[in-house]
Amino acid sequence: MMKIIKFFLLAGGFAILYVTVRAVGIENILFNLAGLRWKLVPLLLIYPFIFLFDTIGWSFAFPKSLPRHVPFWDLYRIRIIGEAMNAVIPWAASLGGEPVKVELLRSRHNIPLADGYASILIVHTTFWISLNIFVIGGIVATLKTFPLSPVLWHSVIAFLLVLGVIAFLLVAGLHFGIFKKVYGLGESLKWWGEKSAEKKNQFLKLDDEIKKFYTTDPRRFLASIFFNFLGWFAGTFEVYWIAIILGLSVSFTEAWLLEALIQVLRIVTFLIPSSIGAQEGGIVLIFLEFGFNKSVGFTFAVIRRMREIIWLAAGLLCWFLIEDRPKLKKA
Repeated sequence: MMKIIKFFLLAGGFAILYVTVRAVGIENILFNLAGLRWKLVPLLLIYPFIFLFDTIGWSFAFPKSLPRHVPFWDLYRIRIIGEAMNAVIPWAASLGGEPVKVELLRSRHNIPLADGYASILIVHTTFWISLNIFVIGGIVATLKTFPLSPVLWHSVIAFLLVLGVIAFLLVAGLHFGIFKKVYGLGESLKWWGEKSAEKKNQFLKLDDEIKKFYTTDPRRFLASIFFNFLGWFAGTFEVYWIAIILGLSVSFTEAWLLEALIQVLRIVTFLIPSSIGAQEGGIVLIFLEFGFNKSVGFTFAVIRRMREIIWLAAGLLCWFLIEDRPKLKKA
């Protein structure tokens, strides 16, 4: 059933992409891209810092301090691989790379599966919280110079409320032992069969590791939020540079708001594989809101997509070069 839904979502995304290109005009896009060439190079220098901050944020999210025998570069590389898998694995809602990260940590550095999965769950809570802070910061920074239209304002407020509730429920659930409840539900529905005792131990250990994280050293939780926020904020420099090379008059705070709205768009459309079409069409609408023409908005979207493809290729290259890579299996 999920495959069918994903197929129609992807088809819808391509339909949006086609309509957007027709509306903008391919000749306008090519005209805007002509002559940029070397000016695009700095984009490749900015994105590594986004991954750097996100990886540091992840390193603080492990239930126990990350063992010293795990080189930071390898954690960085594992994150790049995982994010690439999130984009290409078709049967998961942009989360297919998370088990890959955990398995690589286990196979390469003997990090227990419970610790690996706990770190993934914890970092997602700090990810959502830091995104909320980032979006609110972008709105506050431009409140006087660039107030949002009522429709966009209401949409963003609704997003922040939903994201805030999700983050709160996730943190509360993890803190109070959500996996014990999951095990109990599975036991009542006879999901575990002969592996019931094994599953119980796994879930209880996962609950225990996560609870230790939240209760023993909350500073690491705050550090993870902080560095994830820096990861979001680093994306502002990318937006600002693209605006400069496209000849747009955008202040740094407006670039912050642009990046915040684009990230909101990506989260909302996460079920569409790689947000194909929806991202491009949404960026055009955001640029129209800022008073720019649609061809410039689509050119911006194309440049961002080009950068994504380059880093996707880098992640896949790391995947194929890494030793003892785990096999991908459908859940």
